Amino acid sequence: MGSSYEYDSHMDNLFSLVFKHLHSFRPVNFLDVGCGDGSRTIRVAQYFRIDAEHTYGVDNHEGLITNECAKLFHAKRIDLEMEPLPYGDNAYDLVVCNQVLEHLKNYDKVIHDILRVTRTGGYIMIGIPNLAHLINRIYLLFGIQPMCIAIKSQHVCGFTHRAFKKMLKATTGITYIDCAGSELIYPLPLPLARSLSRMCVGISAYVCYLMRKE
Repeated sequence: MGSSYEYDSHMDNLFSLVFKHLHSFRPVNFLDVGCGDGSRTIRVAQYFRIDAEHTYGVDNHEGLITNECAKLFHAKRIDLEMEPLPYGDNAYDLVVCNQVLEHLKNYDKVIHDILRVTRTGGYIMIGIPNLAHLINRIYLLFGIQPMCIAIKSQHVCGFTHRAFKKMLKATTGITYIDCAGSELIYPLPLPLARSLSRMCVGISAYVCYLMRKE
């Protein structure tokens, strides 16, 4: 299981929720908060048949925004720690924030800003690495630093599935719908992890959550 599969697993969670709950959803536009190089943004836009004119992304990496994303869709560079999303209230049918919040100290502000720019009745999808991933529990048992908040990594926050889910359910203005755990559960072999991920989301490497704005 190499890094390429791990990268794909971030999107597998998201699309499993899309296939289950949003197969008939037809968003007019879409915002990707933390769009990176734009490849994941394009995958989501293509699935929902959203054209480039109605696809938007923000990220703090100037090179990626200028050299990659701006050629594919509307992209802006912003510092999510310091700046609000540069869009009006109730602007987007779908907002995705995948593998971003763990990089931010001010993640709560970002969640509420995502809620602000999502239209009433629109959907929000948030993906995080799970601090309670099975391998992290084993590491802590032996006094080893958990993978998702490695000391020299760019991650500054860690969330367990249970705590993050509880926070989302307590957030005013959204209805929590469902979550999906990745098929990666280190150190288990992939066939066993695939089965367990459906029953034991809380030990998966990554979790994605689906909410609707009310």
